[in-house]
Amino acid sequence: MTLHLTLVRHGATDWNGAGRWQGWTDTPLGAHGEEQARRLAARLASWSYDRVVSSDLIRAVRTAELSVPGAPITTDARLRELRFGKYEGAGTNDVLHDPEYHDWQRDPWNLPAPGGGESMAEVGARLHTWAQELPDGRVIAFSHGAAIRALLCVLFGWPTLPVPGYVLPFPYVLAHTSLTRLERRDGRWTLVTYNDHAHLED
Repeated sequence: MTLHLTLVRHGATDWNGAGRWQGWTDTPLGAHGEEQARRLAARLASWSYDRVVSSDLIRAVRTAELSVPGAPITTDARLRELRFGKYEGAGTNDVLHDPEYHDWQRDPWNLPAPGGGESMAEVGARLHTWAQELPDGRVIAFSHGAAIRALLCVLFGWPTLPVPGYVLPFPYVLAHTSLTRLERRDGRWTLVTYNDHAHLED
C-alpha cells in the first residue's frame, strides 16, 4: 500500500504582499489568494482524495475550502507555520536589520527564532510526526511555506542555507497554492513533484 500525499501552500494574504511575517498570527486570505485557490480548484476538479487536512490557521483553511469545495476538512495544528517569535507581524526590512536575526541565522535549523519562536528542526519534527501517522491512501494537506520546506528537509536531507536578501534559509522557492507531491511506500518517501504551480500561469 502507498500513501499519496499532496502538500499545498496556502494562497497569498495581504501580509504576504506587504512583506510582513505571519507565523502563527491568524491572518485571513487576501483577494489575490482567493483567486489563486479558485484556480487551483479548477485544476483539482477531476482529482479525488480520501482525506483533506489543513493547518488550523484561517489562511490555510480558507484555501482548502476554496480549492476542494464541499469536501470535509480536518484541521491539525501540527501543520502550522514556523512560529516567528518577536518577528510576528514585522516587515522583512526590519527583520533583516535586527542583530538578533543574524544571530539566529548562524544555525536556524537548531536555534529558535528570537522572542519565543521555534527552530526549523521543531517545525520539521512536528510535520514529520504528522506525516508518518497518515494512513495509506490519497491525502491533500494545506500548510505553509516554511513548514512544508522544513518537512522536506527532514525527509530528504535538504540543506538550510542563508540566502542573501531572503529571510529564511531555503535556497528553493515555494509558490502560493503550489502542489508538492510525495509518496510513501514501505516506509520510504519519494518526492514526485515540487512547487508545481501551473494553474497560476496565464
